Amino acid sequence: MKISSILVLGLGSVLLLSGCGSTKDKGESTPVSSTEIKVSVTAKSDSSTSKTSSETSSKISSTPSSETKETQSMSQEESIASKGARLNDSQKAQINLAFLDWAGQRAAIGNMAVSDWFFDHGAAGHGDWYANTPDGQVQVQNFDMPGKRAFPIRAIGGCIFYTAKDGGAGKQELYADSFAANYSVKLDKDKPVSKYLLGDNGVVYELKTGNGVPVSTNTGFGEYADDGTQGSYTPDLDFQISEDSAAQEKLQELIRIY
Repeated sequence: MKISSILVLGLGSVLLLSGCGSTKDKGESTPVSSTEIKVSVTAKSDSSTSKTSSETSSKISSTPSSETKETQSMSQEESIASKGARLNDSQKAQINLAFLDWAGQRAAIGNMAVSDWFFDHGAAGHGDWYANTPDGQVQVQNFDMPGKRAFPIRAIGGCIFYTAKDGGAGKQELYADSFAANYSVKLDKDKPVSKYLLGDNGVVYELKTGNGVPVSTNTGFGEYADDGTQGSYTPDLDFQISEDSAAQEKLQELIRIY
């Protein structure tokens, strides 16, 4: 009987100790589970923040600022001017011809004529010929007096828009028999006349005349003295930057080809 009581008492102790151990294990497992949840939530939050930051950064970098656009525009203009300054005589002739073909189509639409005989001076001295513009003097003909480097801009070519006396439209031959006759034979000076000067800086300059005012091939141009100094034969009229945006775009397009 004593032995039975001892066994029952021993078994009860074992069960009690086992229950306490189980309770202890459960109590310790709770913090671990809680920690794991917190870590999981934190990781998710960090990922979301990282993604949002990445997307914001991407949007900022992909949206050009006004300063960036201005810098790109300035860079493009510098590139056109740089290319223009490197053009040789053959390339200038090709650009001028292409521009004249384009101008001929536009002139025909407006029932006007256009010619490449925008400048000529006949017998003259040995100084360089030039035109005045808001951007400085444009060298129109080089005799190395004072030479290309003395001018901020060199002419690629040019053309003249006018109303033909014979009604011709589009690209026309304006020269008639002799230099002395000049524009008087084919050009109607009582109608608007516009000379276009193509600068190697990518800018089209324009001289508006006619409307009853006499105009000739050397109207708007001056000449340096034979020793390369600023002579007394200065331009009678100054060219202005043309408001013809289509012409400006066309010249820059042609320069970019080279």
